[in-house]
Amino acid sequence: MLSFARTPFSQPRLFRWTTWGVVGLATMATSCSALNQHTRSTVRIDHASADQTTLSKDAWDWSSGYHFRPIAEGAGTVMLSNKEPVHLIRMERTGHYPAVQPLFPNQMNPMKFADGAAVIAGLGLGGLAFGSFEQPKLAIAALGTAALNAGGIFMKPRRVYARSYSFPPLAPYPVAKPNRPPLRVEGFHMEIPEGGHSWMYFQNIERYEDDRVEFISSSDEPVQIQYSNLDEDLNEVLQKQGYFPEMMDGMFHKGDAILLNGQLFEVNEHRVQGIVRYNLKTAWWLYNAFGLETDTVTIENQSNWSLYNFSDPGFDRDLIAEAMVESMFAALEVPSLEKRLGRIENLEKEWKKDWEIISIPDRAEPAGKVANALESVVTIAASDGHGSGCIISSDGYIVTNQHVVSDTTLAYTVYFNSGETANAQILRYHPVYDLALLKVDTVGLRPFALDLSESIHIGEEAYAMGTPYDIDLGASVTKGIISGKRKDGERTLIQTDVSISPGNSGGALINSEGTLIGVVNEKVLGLGVEGIGFAIPTHVIEEALYLQFER
Repeated sequence: MLSFARTPFSQPRLFRWTTWGVVGLATMATSCSALNQHTRSTVRIDHASADQTTLSKDAWDWSSGYHFRPIAEGAGTVMLSNKEPVHLIRMERTGHYPAVQPLFPNQMNPMKFADGAAVIAGLGLGGLAFGSFEQPKLAIAALGTAALNAGGIFMKPRRVYARSYSFPPLAPYPVAKPNRPPLRVEGFHMEIPEGGHSWMYFQNIERYEDDRVEFISSSDEPVQIQYSNLDEDLNEVLQKQGYFPEMMDGMFHKGDAILLNGQLFEVNEHRVQGIVRYNLKTAWWLYNAFGLETDTVTIENQSNWSLYNFSDPGFDRDLIAEAMVESMFAALEVPSLEKRLGRIENLEKEWKKDWEIISIPDRAEPAGKVANALESVVTIAASDGHGSGCIISSDGYIVTNQHVVSDTTLAYTVYFNSGETANAQILRYHPVYDLALLKVDTVGLRPFALDLSESIHIGEEAYAMGTPYDIDLGASVTKGIISGKRKDGERTLIQTDVSISPGNSGGALINSEGTLIGVVNEKVLGLGVEGIGFAIPTHVIEEALYLQFER
């Protein structure tokens, strides 16, 4: 019978092979936690209509800079870089306030446990190899692997993003109440005083939530932007939510609507780990052309988060615009403002309550010739510029545009065609009709003959008289025709193709007989636009300025 000799498998050899295997695996996995550079996360909206909400993630490219790249509708997966200190998820839905949720890597890197296990295994095997089995090379390899994995424990990323995130549904915009007058924003202003723009730095989100500020700074420069274009964003949302039927984008859009004004007067930036949000203070009030005082509502709110652009540290317009929409709707819900949205208030009686009628006794005859009418035109000048005016009485009453004498703190001088001058007193003005009444202590003047009828003869010849561009061009005359009759809210305007230049405002529009048919008001400026000017018909003067002409 044959037999075969078998060499027993020695214990030291088994240990050596096992240890080399463990060392090899541990070496391949050395600092494996440092290789955990991305987390594949699920993001979703917790709501039945989540599929109507667009989810986007912050992104960067050289052509568009910082922006948001769409992920999915309602729910989706996204790769989050564990090397980044923060990621932003933006949520948008039609008719709802957008929201931006910052995500931070606040989960312990699970691969750190593998590094720790490798350290323990390496130390244990190294000790056995050196002490019990007298394998110095093996011991050195095991201990070296343990050292490498020990280094991995302290390498980044120490924390990573979570595997899933869920967000609450977005809040809807308010909807206009039925049978309410139209509401639109007349203007939005940025009037931030010195020190009103400040910024606060926080080391991390934990310190931000605990309100532990690293340092605070502020700007010593005021921000003054009258009629910023933020009103376009606000009116677009109001229109979509039914506050007025359509965008009033024509030339004449003052119409019957309640007008809202807003002003941003304080901005405090909160900067945290490369992202920023604004704490904002805004005032809202109902606008009226007469400037009468009304209730003012102050709203404090916060913007969404955004990546902070270090190369362009100015205001993020999109952040402010979104926050102003929220602020506006919050203001409209304040009782003192909300109760006044039900009807359009006529404040003209309040504006004129202390006025007494002024009688203009003398009735002038038509000048007959255009040249003769020049004696009835004046130049009205102040330190900030000049305009024109029309003499309507022999004892010194002059009509001009309100915007010519809008700064009541200035002194105004009247220059007559004869070369004489006189100081003018502003008696009254009507902001809606853009008319003002002046008085000079001069007698023997030649007033215009006035056409007080309400007829406007389209196609009739017309002449504009005034002081265009420069005061040395006083008593200039240009010729054209009456182009049309236009309705601008409460006003009726004469449209003309007569050449009108800056400085003509408040001057005369006369017919071929030298009779005053209108007060020059404005012209349309624009590339390729010619021959579109407007004048206020003379029959309006009596009602607007509370005068009585002898007929």
